[in-house]
Amino acid sequence: MNSLNKTAEGLSKTDVKKVVLDMKKILLATDGSAPSVDATKYAVALAKLMKAELIAIYVDDTVALSPLEKAEFGVSEAVEHGKKGLTVAKWYGEKNGVKVKTITERGSAPKHIVETAEQENVDLIVMGTIGRTGLNRITIGSVAEMVIKAAHIPVLVVR
Repeated sequence: MNSLNKTAEGLSKTDVKKVVLDMKKILLATDGSAPSVDATKYAVALAKLMKAELIAIYVDDTVALSPLEKAEFGVSEAVEHGKKGLTVAKWYGEKNGVKVKTITERGSAPKHIVETAEQENVDLIVMGTIGRTGLNRITIGSVAEMVIKAAHIPVLVVR
């Protein structure tokens, strides 16, 4: 959607036109968590409504961990959990008549989500968030927040 670069204060009734959303591609970022399953439902519903292509991405961001850290944090289970998010996206797509293309990447989740959105020329990113606050948010960071800051397209965050 093009912006008029005006605040509400600067708009007049004649500036307001019909709104047309023309979404051809939607990117769903999933990690298999409950919020990302909720985001999956929104992404599939929007793709169905807009007759858009749906691309689901899971980014394994555990590559920077040492083997000891991976064992300690149960990383292999987390990766399988994340990949299951892609499977669930395909299931919801099939049930609702939406074709879902899946992508798996390794590295920084925000970086790969934004890069994939740009490479695939998507119109919207949909993702879930746990909604961490306080010290957890500062130390762990929010993937959703980083994607929102880096993306040049709208991001729908489901909580």
